[in-house]
Amino acid sequence: MPDIKSGQRILDLGCGNGRLRKFLPAELIRPGDYFGFDISEGLLGIARKNFPRDAFFRGNFGKNLPFGAQNFDWVISIAAFHHLLDKTGQQKFLTEAHRVLKPGGKIFLTTWILPQKYFWKNFWTGRIFSKNWIVPFGAEKHPRTYRYVTNKDLTKLLKRHGFKVIRSERFEDRNFVALAEKIG
Repeated sequence: MPDIKSGQRILDLGCGNGRLRKFLPAELIRPGDYFGFDISEGLLGIARKNFPRDAFFRGNFGKNLPFGAQNFDWVISIAAFHHLLDKTGQQKFLTEAHRVLKPGGKIFLTTWILPQKYFWKNFWTGRIFSKNWIVPFGAEKHPRTYRYVTNKDLTKLLKRHGFKVIRSERFEDRNFVALAEKIG
């Protein structure tokens, strides 16, 4: 986890049920300094119930964000960036993250490493060339579409959108993780 300091403001893009918030004690991040943003009203309802003193917003994080410029010390997005299925959405996400971060603010992203066992199924259907893979999810094996985003992809995108990459690496063969700082 990144080095978050006491009193900093955090924007969690793709917050879901607020799972990250439970790892940020109130003495580190005061209630009201954590902002969650997600597309699922059902998951946001759980987050609001569990963390009533924080703010949660519904929307698509691949579009304009409803926050002012230079408002946050951190933008964190855990296992959400790969849900943006086109370059336009990814670019908007990073442009908006850069805009809402304070000078010197940091972004921490994780994306899934999609299992190679699904490579050939996606190859034969032509999905491999679009980078949008269908991968079974959950116990029901419900097919979900994810954008295959590599460590190299993340690094290039972050640099192109005004970030200095501090770390970008594989983590436990399940995720790519990137930590970057806003330049300018």
